[in-house]
Amino acid sequence: MIDAVLFDLGDTLLHFETSQARRYLESATRPAYDRLVDMGFRLPDYKVYFRAIKRRFLRAYLWSRLIRREAQLLNAFHRLHHRMGIDIDDAQMADLVMRCVQPLERFFAVDGEARPVLAQLQAAGFKLGLVSNTLFPGFAVDDVLRQEKLLGHFPVRIYSSDVGYMKPHRRIFETALDRIGVAAERTVFVGDRLDKDVRGAARLGMKTILMVKNGHTPRGRTRPDHVIRALSEVPAALHA
Repeated sequence: MIDAVLFDLGDTLLHFETSQARRYLESATRPAYDRLVDMGFRLPDYKVYFRAIKRRFLRAYLWSRLIRREAQLLNAFHRLHHRMGIDIDDAQMADLVMRCVQPLERFFAVDGEARPVLAQLQAAGFKLGLVSNTLFPGFAVDDVLRQEKLLGHFPVRIYSSDVGYMKPHRRIFETALDRIGVAAERTVFVGDRLDKDVRGAARLGMKTILMVKNGHTPRGRTRPDHVIRALSEVPAALHA
């Protein structure tokens, strides 16, 4: 019997335009720059500022993949500004990060079946949670979910940027199970990655549902318990 359903976020509930990464970074950086100017800080030319941000974020991302621990972009952002002679407190830094996240909504779309499926699962009594690999701090992702009217579906939200571990590391899944208060064997994980979602969740004893793109199921030693092509198939898979 299944009591809880944990979901991946990117390319499961939200679909990102990954090809637009540079455009997003440019759109996200400008509001922070303008805010710092308004606060009276002397900054280099915007192009210089943007290149510094891009280098810092790329370095943090590559290092995180090398050591298999999630990058803390908030800390990287803070360190970069300190090196520029810009010392602001945590509340001001959080405000800058929120300004950076606001343009994100132009670069993703909520899956059209997400809201009705989540409402159906909640009405059926399932506990719902979210486990996401993300460079953004949790409070910023929460704000995006709030704007998209998804936050209320997930009383439990585990972000790699907050816990420091990325899927498929067992620690991030263990944290989710502990927070949601349900044993692994009574929990299902829904995601789009065989290597990160299915392998990581199955290793702890969870049942798994893989959402595939374009009808193509990736090959690997770990196999999902169910394969779906749309979120609307989740309720049926839970009772299969």
